[in-house]
Amino acid sequence: MPKRHAAAERESQPNAAEKDGALPLWVKLLVSGVIAFHLAAVFLAPMAFATEDSSPLVNRLYSLVRPYTTALYLNHGYFFFAPETGPAHLVDYKVEFADGRPPVSGRFPNLATERPRLLYHRHFMLSESLYNRFEPAAPLPEPSPPPLTATADQKLAWELSRREYDRYLARWKFRQPQFAAMRKSVEEHLKSQYGGSQVQVTLIEHRLLTPIEIERGERRLDAPETFITLPETPPAPPTGAGR
Repeated sequence: MPKRHAAAERESQPNAAEKDGALPLWVKLLVSGVIAFHLAAVFLAPMAFATEDSSPLVNRLYSLVRPYTTALYLNHGYFFFAPETGPAHLVDYKVEFADGRPPVSGRFPNLATERPRLLYHRHFMLSESLYNRFEPAAPLPEPSPPPLTATADQKLAWELSRREYDRYLARWKFRQPQFAAMRKSVEEHLKSQYGGSQVQVTLIEHRLLTPIEIERGERRLDAPETFITLPETPPAPPTGAGR
């Protein structure tokens, strides 16, 4: 009888974890797992951007977290914070109307219209994301095979060129649908915003001034000639190239 009474008394009393308000072990493990996954996703996004096409392991790991980083808009590379920043990229657009109204032209990001600063930053990330996935509608032609009279060195050079082209083609097949989908999304948003019937989108690169240009003071940072319209096709063959 005393034993049953003692057991009933222990069952009626809360354990130390419940009394102190501590979380159960399974909750701690779950929260720790979520935090670890989030930190891994935040780390892998810029890591994949920096090692694109050069680290299959990072690309494979990033493919596991890509839906998460895309949903939370964590899929950017942070390269605009680096000591050696590259050129900026903008988007020019022209909206046309079926009812005969004059077209509307604009550019984003635009500090004059996008306020507060966070809104400008969002447009800035959008233009950079669009540029980072830029691929033409059709890939470059594959390299021509060497002639029958080619030397061993020429055949080896062609073989290396062919392997490089295969890597380029795989990269193009992966990125081009993404770029097309992103570009279409921008066009559809502009159509909806302005009530237009057709939208033309152009990618612009704002290059940095060279050290000599800065030293001489002959050109402003926002000089018109520093804004370059990007071609719709890559200007160089894939061999030895990369962006």
